[in-house]
Amino acid sequence: MLKNQFSQIKKFLIFRNKKLMPFFGISFLLFFLVFNAQAEMQSSSYVIYENVMHSFDGPVISAIGDSVSGQTATISWTTNVNADSFVIYDTDNTFVTSREQGSSDKSSSAHSVELNGLSANTTYYYRVRSERVNGGITTDSSINSFTTGSDDTGEEPVSSGGGGGILIIDKTDEQAPIITNVETQDLDPGGIEVSWETDEEATSFVEYGLTESYGTTYGSWGTSTNHAVNLNNLEEDALYYYRALSSDSWGNLAYSEQGNFYTGKGEAPLPEEPSDAEAMEGREDETDPGLIADATEKALAFLRRLFPQVALNDLGPNPIDDINSLEDITKFIPMPILSGEPRVEIGATEATIFWVSDVGANSLVALASEEFYNSQAEEPYRQVVGNSEEQVTAHEVTLYNLIPGTTYHYQLRSKGEFGPSANSGDYTFTTNLEEIKITSFFTTIIDDQTVIFKWVTNKESDSAIKYAPYHGNVLAVDESKISKDNVQSVIHEIEIKNLVGGTFYDVEILSMDMAGNVASESLSRFSTREDDLPPLLSNIKTDSTVFLDRSSKTQTIISWLSNEPSTSRVYYQEGVHGASATLKESTDLNNNYTKEHVMVITKFKPGIVYSFRVESIDSGGNVVKSSPHTFMTAKKKESIIQIIMNILENTFGWMKKLM
Repeated sequence: MLKNQFSQIKKFLIFRNKKLMPFFGISFLLFFLVFNAQAEMQSSSYVIYENVMHSFDGPVISAIGDSVSGQTATISWTTNVNADSFVIYDTDNTFVTSREQGSSDKSSSAHSVELNGLSANTTYYYRVRSERVNGGITTDSSINSFTTGSDDTGEEPVSSGGGGGILIIDKTDEQAPIITNVETQDLDPGGIEVSWETDEEATSFVEYGLTESYGTTYGSWGTSTNHAVNLNNLEEDALYYYRALSSDSWGNLAYSEQGNFYTGKGEAPLPEEPSDAEAMEGREDETDPGLIADATEKALAFLRRLFPQVALNDLGPNPIDDINSLEDITKFIPMPILSGEPRVEIGATEATIFWVSDVGANSLVALASEEFYNSQAEEPYRQVVGNSEEQVTAHEVTLYNLIPGTTYHYQLRSKGEFGPSANSGDYTFTTNLEEIKITSFFTTIIDDQTVIFKWVTNKESDSAIKYAPYHGNVLAVDESKISKDNVQSVIHEIEIKNLVGGTFYDVEILSMDMAGNVASESLSRFSTREDDLPPLLSNIKTDSTVFLDRSSKTQTIISWLSNEPSTSRVYYQEGVHGASATLKESTDLNNNYTKEHVMVITKFKPGIVYSFRVESIDSGGNVVKSSPHTFMTAKKKESIIQIIMNILENTFGWMKKLM
């Protein structure tokens, strides 16, 4: 009755008296919706849902049933309203290690979910769950069960002998491997090998980080009883926490006790030979004063042409006598102007800083955490990161290996080809609390119907695969299915067995932690056909860092993107080399399958030109190597005398006679 009355009022307001609608109709409709608790009211011309403040009960579940065929079970039920369809199942009726399969489609009240990937001759317990369109969820409280049939080997359930009935042998392995003899061994500076043993064949992974919550997972899916994982690109002089992880073929995961190791300072730098400038400085008194005056006169003429924006008369009436250093001239060249406040994109362990200058200049960021920033020191920051060789007006520098939840101070530094450096004021940002992310993933195709998805997360989380087929290049969203494992872990593996050979699928890999944060990766147009195409590489970049201490160590970060998960390796050699050259040195192969590649190299010499190529290999074994790229590593800070002599040497070849 109420529904019919509302229908007549609504039609009157909208179709018979449009002039009243702006002033009276809307207010009346809102009043009617707020004070009348009907979930849905409709007529032949409109549908109105009740206000969002209302909470809805979950659907009513009834008629639960199951049927079993071999190692596949079909669970069916009905609901009183349209809802999605999920089955929670486990070999234990406490559902401690439960899994889920189902569909998120909410267009039907009749539900049927086919459970695949089950073990033979095994009893499973299950519950059904449905969520309606407007949010009400019901998980049926009853616990049902079914028993799968035999596998393809022809083994049958074993009779219990007397008393009739059938004794089901549960072949499921629920015991995790036992980890023993965990040890660490130093490798090169910044590298550690973690080794251990297990009592059965299992995978090899290590969780590690600068805090007891770790944050990074690295290892191999290959199985063995003797395990060794090399951790490279570690920070020097840092305390790391770690633990070993191994999972068997049934997915049972074992953790070692927590350990720690301290990275060494590396080899002491070799004493440097005296530079030519230093040698000249030692015999300065022996040089012919006339020759020096002549060289200075020619250098001054050269500088007039090189720096037309500098008024050399400002140096004094006798500029030849007044010029004591290159700084006397370059200080009259205007420094770049840095426009506005920088833009910062902040993550948990990375941050990218953007800024603009009015003329071409290099891109450097001085950085220190709140703990180590000292505003009273001559150099308040701990390191300088960026590209010291480029000359651009739009600047971008990415900072890696940051600590989650930490405040950092930073300063922008941009220097033109000549002249002083423009330094900004001090800025700060705080990294996000550690976010869950999928650090690597790949697929193993068993046959046209079966594929195993494997991935690694930086935090413990559950595992889910959501997939839907394409029909005629149109994604069939209504056929979307989800397979889920509720066990919290950092290494994940889900097998999907009901795919159709030759069909493309949209696949989403999902992991959710206990706080409800979700990480995802997408595989567009995935198919079980053989992969015969190598990855496509793009956005190859280099960033060089100079640490501001007496050792003046350099660190270079080479990064690139690929269109599919693949490994990472960099080949490099000093000098400029063509496409046909074989570069003699390389980094270790990083077996983490990812689409965002970052390699940290600490072996480069400062101020040297290098050629490099990046290489990626996908899970199908297809290899791609980039064309050669060149860059110059960051230079150590030079003295004024070194700068003057280098410029004079490059400008006047005859100056070599002075050496």
